Amino acid sequence: MGSSGTAIIVGAGVIGVTSAYALARRGWRVEIIDAGPCIAGGASKGNGRQLSYSHTAALASPRLLSKLPGLALGLDPAFRLSLRPDAAFARWLVQFLSQCRRSAFVRNTVACSLLAGESRRAMDRLLEEHALSFRLRNAGKLVLLPDEKARRDAERTLRLTSQSGQRQSILSSAEAIELEPALAAFAGPLAGAIHSPEDQTADCAEFCTQLLGAITREYGVSFRSESEVVRIDSGHSESVVYLASGEAIPSELVVVAAGHEANRLLAPLGYHQPLAPMKGYSFTAPVGPSAPRISITENANRMVFTNLGDSMLVAGLAELGEASGEVDPIRLEPMKRRAQAIFPDALDYERSDDGWAGIRPMTPNSLPVIGRLSPSLAVNVGHGMLGWTLAMGSSQRLGRMIGSPGGTPEERC
Repeated sequence: MGSSGTAIIVGAGVIGVTSAYALARRGWRVEIIDAGPCIAGGASKGNGRQLSYSHTAALASPRLLSKLPGLALGLDPAFRLSLRPDAAFARWLVQFLSQCRRSAFVRNTVACSLLAGESRRAMDRLLEEHALSFRLRNAGKLVLLPDEKARRDAERTLRLTSQSGQRQSILSSAEAIELEPALAAFAGPLAGAIHSPEDQTADCAEFCTQLLGAITREYGVSFRSESEVVRIDSGHSESVVYLASGEAIPSELVVVAAGHEANRLLAPLGYHQPLAPMKGYSFTAPVGPSAPRISITENANRMVFTNLGDSMLVAGLAELGEASGEVDPIRLEPMKRRAQAIFPDALDYERSDDGWAGIRPMTPNSLPVIGRLSPSLAVNVGHGMLGWTLAMGSSQRLGRMIGSPGGTPEERC
């Protein structure tokens, strides 16, 4: 029998670490377990480093629906749809198509925006209590709009996201260049930009390391690395986590925060989640002579440009259905060339690194799955491309749903 009040978090990315924080501060004795050698070694390591609290539109939309045939044929170099023979992925695609209706897009975008607002407030409260250093900067954000149609679409989306209190405005191209002079060297089409002055940049992996240190000191949270979880048995009073080493660890609560691999553990228990892998890439290089200080999202090529101080990070590409985390030079090099073509002086491209690739867990409606699956099993997965942005809010929701050991939830799922 597991000791009363014990909780195991499976997964040591930003969702796992913030879940540990949310439970530990409610009295749970938490252990984080991960197959990797360190905290935040997966998708939390090389993401775009942008806390995009205001940029939360759902992926499934009427506009994307019209582009799906081209995506399946590989006509878009920045977004590719895999059509591999996989029954689970086929079911996911059917669900995704159902979310492309305008009514579903509105509902999902508003829900995600509200969660992002919760996440921002939760992060602010955390930093009031703990002096964490992870290169947090109030950089603001500009989402570049290539044409008038994109501008009109942006106006409609802003009416949705404003419901959560996000401060945004639409600028003309001249106003955007005045705000961020580096855009004068931007070689792509520019009809205007969405300006989000309260969005931030920060190092997600360093945040995970700093937060783990704080909750280890204050709450006794422990981290077990290089420990692959191969199976979970879930009962009424406890669940048992089985490691590849043969060790079995009982616990009153197990939270699966294992990203796109969650179904490897949950599906055998009958709790299959609507998750599909989405592969993305990033690379870094020293800053160039016209490096923007404000974070830039260039939607036409699905790229983000983030100033890290002495270097710039470029993240992009979306390969829906691709589960390999290996860097494919055939995909990365064209991305570097496109970045250089549209923003030639933002980076010293000749000194760029070898790049990184990671897998994000996507749900059909772009909303994470949070809550209990059984009395001793819970889940916090499916944050897609907004894992860093939504981590604090979704984990605080999980904490409220779970409540304290032996107590009642602070809110129902």
